[in-house]
Amino acid sequence: MAYLTFNEYLGLGFRQITYADTFSQHEAAAETQIDITTQFFYNADYAANSLVDDLAGNQWQVFRAKQFKRAIALQCDYFDEVGADTPVGIANQDLSSIEIGRTHVQANSNVNATNFGKTGLANGVVAILTQIGLMCRAVSYR
Repeated sequence: MAYLTFNEYLGLGFRQITYADTFSQHEAAAETQIDITTQFFYNADYAANSLVDDLAGNQWQVFRAKQFKRAIALQCDYFDEVGADTPVGIANQDLSSIEIGRTHVQANSNVNATNFGKTGLANGVVAILTQIGLMCRAVSYR
């Protein structure tokens, strides 16, 4: 089950992606990257936490689930904007210069400035995930 449907994406006010097929491709890639980064917090196979249950839970759980969906939508937009949906693809899109013979072309693009480390996640997505506690892990000392 997808974390976010195309209709939910549109309902959150996002409009960059206009085709459901494009959205589905980016959403699947966003799920993978966010699952890895959040240690599969809402992953249905892992079943430690349920996005559906959280949407019907207490105030904090509802807020966390809605912000998680917003992060997925934002990541889909990021993938669409940079034209790639994997960390390697994003790195390859950030061609800063190329030289062919005596011709040298240098671009002002710096995709890495909008990308959190080597995760492939947009900085805004990481900010949301951090604020809802999904980027922090601690070891119990007891």
